[in-house]
Amino acid sequence: MQPSKANVVVAIPTNGNDGREQLSGVFDFVNSHTNWTIQIINTRTDIVNGILESALKNADGLLLAISYGIARFADSLINENPQLKVVVTNDHLVPLFAKHPRCRTFLIDSVSVGRDAAHYFSSLGRFASYGFVHGAIRYPWSVEREEGFRSALPRKTPLYIFPDKKSSDATQDDAVTPVISHEELGRWLEGLPKPAAVFGANDLFASEVLTVCSQRGIRVPQQVSVVGCDNDPLVCGNAHPTLSSFQLPFRDLGYRAAQVLDRLLLNRNPPQHTVRITGTRLFERGSSAHIPPATALVEKARTYIAEHACEGIRVDDVAAHIGVSRSLLDLRFRQVCGKAVLEDILDVRLSEVKRLLEKTNRTILQIGLDCGFNDPDNLKRLFKKRFGMSMRDYRASKK
Repeated sequence: MQPSKANVVVAIPTNGNDGREQLSGVFDFVNSHTNWTIQIINTRTDIVNGILESALKNADGLLLAISYGIARFADSLINENPQLKVVVTNDHLVPLFAKHPRCRTFLIDSVSVGRDAAHYFSSLGRFASYGFVHGAIRYPWSVEREEGFRSALPRKTPLYIFPDKKSSDATQDDAVTPVISHEELGRWLEGLPKPAAVFGANDLFASEVLTVCSQRGIRVPQQVSVVGCDNDPLVCGNAHPTLSSFQLPFRDLGYRAAQVLDRLLLNRNPPQHTVRITGTRLFERGSSAHIPPATALVEKARTYIAEHACEGIRVDDVAAHIGVSRSLLDLRFRQVCGKAVLEDILDVRLSEVKRLLEKTNRTILQIGLDCGFNDPDNLKRLFKKRFGMSMRDYRASKK
């Protein structure tokens, strides 16, 4: 069978690793199976200056991943070029093209990406909390990665989202990525129970986490383990520490998108619905390198504390149970959790005090005794310092 001949416009941005990989996949297919004449559009400037619109006048096919500026002429792009077949590989463009009979959509399965990240963190051991970092704008793929990440986390483990207030949703015409506030991100990171596992929706967001951790003196990966995705060598290799990242199947996406466009051009019954591509590969680097002995020791200690803190145990009791010296236990605790053993004991006790204040009618004195506090005045001081109100006021606020 003779290779197909066609004039094809390939509009894929090449400023990031994802676009370059996708373009490589397109050429893998084109060079083996077609005799296409290709014009590449790879910058927003090409859209603004009308180069894409001009190129489409003589085009038979379009592979479209650039979203900026497309919304304003999406309808005319299809209607004024009746011979044009289109394959879209950008989530933003799905509402504009998905239902048109001459268009098909191929996307990365971002939900599965999030699940893979959660499974990886679970394989590292127990974390006190998990975090997910969007950008200042929530892109469709970012929202889907959060959904997958959330769905695969261990049950009852807290998940913290940044920004914690909903950021604006992305539009097809978002020209730049707004800057993440280092001040807000720093406060969010400091508030995570440690050790924490943080998944950045892409490498740029994850690298911002590493930058802010360095600024705030938060130890990576001992206190916060960080993973991104896209596996962009420039971003991952120049982060400090180097960034662990999932490589996504962008090359396969480009190949299969070109394959489907070829079938459209030949009227060969291509798939009718949006196709999502799965398959990630983790490149593990310094931001999530595991330290099993220290982590295992601390996990054992925290389990004992969670079960016995309200019985009045002391740090020496925990060290004796684990079978190490108090000084070594405190050292490992600070490395992994960023706090002393005594602080963890108090955290468990105070959490139980809050629960009993809210759920029972026991006296404050009795609650203190039940939670391992023999000195009611000390408990009152600790509670107010930690939560900013008295125990009596807290109970009243929950009624």
